[in-house]
Amino acid sequence: MGCPMGFGEINIPSSRAFWDDCDEDECPKVEAKKLQLEFESCPEQAEWKNKCKRMLVFEGPSISSFAEATLLLNGSQKIAAIPSKKSSLHYVPTTKLLIAIVDEDLTPSGEICQLLLELCKAEEVITVTIKAKVEYKTENVAAVRDAITFIRSIDGVLNHIEALEAPNFIAGVAAGISSWRCNEGLKTQSYVVYTDNLALDPLAAKPVLALLKDLNIDYSSSYKPKKRDDSHLYM
Repeated sequence: MGCPMGFGEINIPSSRAFWDDCDEDECPKVEAKKLQLEFESCPEQAEWKNKCKRMLVFEGPSISSFAEATLLLNGSQKIAAIPSKKSSLHYVPTTKLLIAIVDEDLTPSGEICQLLLELCKAEEVITVTIKAKVEYKTENVAAVRDAITFIRSIDGVLNHIEALEAPNFIAGVAAGISSWRCNEGLKTQSYVVYTDNLALDPLAAKPVLALLKDLNIDYSSSYKPKKRDDSHLYM
């Protein structure tokens, strides 16, 4: 039975029964599905769980192709699929490095952050966030106008990289992990990469590769983004 009301009418309810009739028409509440990592093997028996010393969170829009080609060298092991677009978790036994590649999606970032924190309490955690250059706010525009890619840091140990100044900020999984570790009295190095080319072609990727080198993270420089045939540029 629907609400006792015709089109264009205003009915003043005279009893609770009026609202009971309306309640019958409400859609049943459906609980949101809890996100989970899709493990390649049983994590409880995995060697990496107790051996990882460092953790790298590499996050950005459509970043998976670049990150996989650059960071996943011979010997890296896929641990799990992360429930956010093309995100994934990997372990490098030779360097005891856990790598979370996160295709940016702010909606589930809180849950994903919690999943990763429960996995590994690494001694050293580094986050790298890729952002479009237009998101960077500064009064000194001339200082970055000609840069294709530049980097800022929060609590970084690399002295040649400038600190990220207000009102700029990080978000997503990187922000969640950094915030949690800060509350626990643990340090996190966070780096924000601003670029004109989110596809990170060889020229745009140079500062990123230099950052990885300075952080003693092994990488490959062979990545080349796929050519796009849907360009809207005209000659």
